[in-house]
Amino acid sequence: MEKVPQEELLILGQGRINEQMVMDLIGFNRRYQNRLLRYFAKIKIQFEEEHPGLCYPGLFAEVDSISGETRPPHEQKVWSWGDCRGLGIWSYLLAKGAISDDEAVTGGRTLNLRRFYSDYCDFIYGRLLERYELNGGRLPFLVDVGTNLASDDPRNIVCAPGECEPTHVFAAAGFLQYGFMRGSEDALTLGLKFLDEAIDCGMRSANVDHITKKRLSYKGEGFIMIVMGAIVDTLKCLRHRGGVPGAHEALDGRLLADGVRIARELLAKFTNPNTGEYWEYNSQDDIPHITDSGQKICDPGHVAESCGFMAELIGLQGEGAFPPGERLVRILSFLDRHGYSASGVMFKNIDLLTQKGVFDKVDAAGVRHRTAPWWNVRECCAASIKLYQLTGRQECLDAYCRAQNATYLNYPNKRIGGLMVQTLDADTLEPLPFHPATGNIDPMHCARAREREIEALELLLHTA
Repeated sequence: MEKVPQEELLILGQGRINEQMVMDLIGFNRRYQNRLLRYFAKIKIQFEEEHPGLCYPGLFAEVDSISGETRPPHEQKVWSWGDCRGLGIWSYLLAKGAISDDEAVTGGRTLNLRRFYSDYCDFIYGRLLERYELNGGRLPFLVDVGTNLASDDPRNIVCAPGECEPTHVFAAAGFLQYGFMRGSEDALTLGLKFLDEAIDCGMRSANVDHITKKRLSYKGEGFIMIVMGAIVDTLKCLRHRGGVPGAHEALDGRLLADGVRIARELLAKFTNPNTGEYWEYNSQDDIPHITDSGQKICDPGHVAESCGFMAELIGLQGEGAFPPGERLVRILSFLDRHGYSASGVMFKNIDLLTQKGVFDKVDAAGVRHRTAPWWNVRECCAASIKLYQLTGRQECLDAYCRAQNATYLNYPNKRIGGLMVQTLDADTLEPLPFHPATGNIDPMHCARAREREIEALELLLHTA
């Protein structure tokens, strides 16, 4: 890993922010967004130049997040999560006109980034459709580069009828956002099929865990929470692409109602309204689940994501919105106080009974680590600045500053164009060779969080 120099970043002090700081943050985030778009274009171009005649059937991001090295061809897979997540966020950026139309030198070529990503989204969508048909109406977690068929790989996830794993959710968001960006009824129809199935599966807690590769004997909030996120992403894309009136007015109302229904479910069953605690697992009778190790697990990244999605629902719903912002501020404040290690990064898991970080990974030498993935602080940035915009509460701004600085002081890696190294040791800040879910460079969490930051900051600027 080679850290991005601090002069290229924006580190915040504590206290209130003024109009100039808001403008500086908007400019910094937009430049950083374009920087990462150029990187994903660069690695695609490099792959094609190094492998003439080979068509990688999806979004190419088979790069080690620490070294920046491309994985050797025999180790490369295609990750449906990455394809669907890239399709979704890039379609959203195109729908709202947020990708530059200027010429940029990338990978030794002069590109129009907007045109490049418009073509890239068409390509990814086509390969996903082909994958869906080749694999009997499903999108495998991992497929082989040469065939677009499910890989014979122990990391793959096989679901029984009525079960889903998170690829299903990301496919819903990807197809729906692409459908609104392109005006494609076929993409919208398929996306809604995936979304309806994901909502049904999540509300029944019938999802397959992507780590254990099986249905848990207890209930997790993570799957249905990311379904809520897919609904939020879809609603925002729908509204950017021409507003609500017309053919999709009923869909807007239905999606909003589904999002609020999930928010109510999560708040009622996985949170303590008095303390702000938000836990990850329940027993079958909806009592907080205690693990065999005697721990009550909280996933700070999931908490941040959930707060952010609910805050976006408040903004989308308008006056009289549910859930109430004050409830989310209490959750965010708990997370800000207890979610970080002494070294200043956010744990993957904490134990709510002891309020300490949990050792969640063991390396090849048998050493245990408390990990800190990049995505949780990025989601916390988006959630906290949106809640600050909605409520004006100082604790939300403090949480934003902490998450922002935790991000940029620790994670940006110059070897991957300024993208975030995937996992740090929460105590030593050493980069670790663990990936939270998929082995490729993720195009979504960082970009989506940054775009939501920009949107909240723009609203702050307009209402100042």
